[in-house]
Amino acid sequence: MRSRFPRLFSHALATVLTVIVSGYALPASAASGTPRTTVPLPELTALKTQLDRLAEQGKAGNAQYWYINAAEGKVRIAVLKGPLDVTTRSFLTAGPSDLTSTFTVDEPVRPYVSTATAPLRPPMTGSAALAETVYGGQQIVTQSGVYCTTGFNVTRNGQPAVLTAGHCRKAGITWGLAGQLLGRITDFHYPGGDISYITPATGWQHPSAVRQADGSIQPITRFGRPSINQELCKTGATTGTTCGTVVSLDVTTNYGDGPVYGLALTTVQAAEGDSGGSVYEGSTGVALISGGPEGGGDALVYPLP
Repeated sequence: MRSRFPRLFSHALATVLTVIVSGYALPASAASGTPRTTVPLPELTALKTQLDRLAEQGKAGNAQYWYINAAEGKVRIAVLKGPLDVTTRSFLTAGPSDLTSTFTVDEPVRPYVSTATAPLRPPMTGSAALAETVYGGQQIVTQSGVYCTTGFNVTRNGQPAVLTAGHCRKAGITWGLAGQLLGRITDFHYPGGDISYITPATGWQHPSAVRQADGSIQPITRFGRPSINQELCKTGATTGTTCGTVVSLDVTTNYGDGPVYGLALTTVQAAEGDSGGSVYEGSTGVALISGGPEGGGDALVYPLP
């Protein structure tokens, strides 16, 4: 069963932003030639919602992601470099030209799953050896060798769960860690959101902690939400532990499977295989790695519900 709450949370976040900034005057110039003196945030929110609905209908073309830039008073749209096709051009001109700004990106934005060159093929039956421990930031694999990364260990409905990215569910239900059966995805949300819940097999220890690239253990004592300019670190199976800052919130991404809402754009570096990896500020868990430019780069992260 797919969880609906991440989508609802992204809508709630947009509402909160509207409440906070409504009435804030944003400079802009009108396409008609008549200067605008203000651009109310609800107008920008309505335009972004319109773009989201077009993406749901498969009409985003080569637009990669979009978000509201309140300081600029526009909805910013990242477009894949190259000639504009009819669908993309229609998407970019869906709203008033003075309310949008576009910029090009060299690589398509993709979910950060990967396939190991020498995959660890875990047993798909049985349970983990006693005292095996799963941390956030570890490589998990399917029997076919597709791999993602563990995010955080949580308790959900009174039962333990290991978080990873929602799109990892496309690669398989059953996942292994270090040659052992880790467990099976029993709930997920993708597209729309990007989170999966793995129910661990019997025998796993699952502390609330991340194993960083240098082997150190970072305890996670609470969970929070990302904020603009916040400094974050992540640990992923491919690129290890890297840090950066939050650039934008409430980003909608066009991965091609349907839009994913409520992402945060960061300067944290990640790449294929880091999907689901832990994103945190000290002992506070914040998000999961979702995707970014093909080949690696600035990561889009999915805030924890």
